[in-house]
Amino acid sequence: MVNRHTTRVLVTFLNTGGGHRSAAAATAEALLDLYEGCVRVDLVDVTREYFSWPASELNRIYERLVGMRAWPWAVVYHLTDGARRFELLQRATGWLTGRSVRRLLAAHPADVVVCCHPLLRAPLGRALQAAGRGTELVTLVTDLASGHAAWFVPPGERWVVATEQTRERAAACGIPTECVEVIGLPVRRCFVNGDRRNSMAARRRLDLGLDSPVVLLMGGAMGTGPLLQLVGAMAISGLRAELVVITGRNRRLYEELVSQKWSLTIHVEGFATNLHEWMEAADILVTKAGPGTVSEALVMGLPMVLSGAIPGQERPNVDYVVDNGAGVWAPTPAEAAERVRELLERDRSSLMLMEERARSLAQPDAARRVARIIWASAGSKLA
Repeated sequence: MVNRHTTRVLVTFLNTGGGHRSAAAATAEALLDLYEGCVRVDLVDVTREYFSWPASELNRIYERLVGMRAWPWAVVYHLTDGARRFELLQRATGWLTGRSVRRLLAAHPADVVVCCHPLLRAPLGRALQAAGRGTELVTLVTDLASGHAAWFVPPGERWVVATEQTRERAAACGIPTECVEVIGLPVRRCFVNGDRRNSMAARRRLDLGLDSPVVLLMGGAMGTGPLLQLVGAMAISGLRAELVVITGRNRRLYEELVSQKWSLTIHVEGFATNLHEWMEAADILVTKAGPGTVSEALVMGLPMVLSGAIPGQERPNVDYVVDNGAGVWAPTPAEAAERVRELLERDRSSLMLMEERARSLAQPDAARRVARIIWASAGSKLA
């Protein structure tokens, strides 16, 4: 039988960093995989499509705050990280987002709305409550081992979080335990299906050498952090490996890297749509502790050297990875280069153990589990 009712799902995010977009896209993909023909998914970047100035500039503001050695962002994060403080802030700035969110909901009528950004949580909750249509709001917390208070502002009925640490944070903000489910962070199907055990095939596809270890360096979608210094430190460390550097949307960094001559073989890529292939080819990942990148690496079983973390939402991710044995913390370029060289040349047993620990932490079915929760929240049943 054919389900006569097409379930409508609105998945929303703001374009500040890449993690919110990645989790939203993975969730939309899983919904379409599981309920093809029975579901319509609208995946909306609210920043670009609905916010007016100055809210439309949130991505640039975030990039600048993070880019200034991250301390201005740390101040903003911690000053607003309290349920009462954030609620007062939302009431004071509601005129910036309220009308935009109402236009969004009018343009995308849905049986269930999914929120993938903390700054959307309160305005979506209030707008849906005011509309009185009974549309449920599912909050997909895209932090890994933390959770800003903005995620947990009422009203709401269902939150999906990645780890027990984030569930505890929700409880501390007053969210009832029965409203929170620990699922993991959704990652796209290509990472779940990736196979690092056949890394030689990936290296051939990517025109990499077959005889040397491959080190993958990343700084998130924005290419933040000391990637240039990391490459320099590895070049003078005596490391025998090929480096792949993903610069994301940081065009200046890309040009700086390709304009220089290096003592190591270095491949420089901009914004990579085939990141799963580069992870398949790599022996080790050097990256900041972004939740999306960390979750993708865990699913791929890729050991990590964490070289940085944005204060606030990312610093707890370092403890999560290191305490569980899936990676190491090396906050300076010199330390990162030394740790990579040590793991690849003198401590292969530790590298293999990190790979095992990464796989044990991974939640490869997270996207599909979240999709099922969203489907149930819409009150739908497969015929």
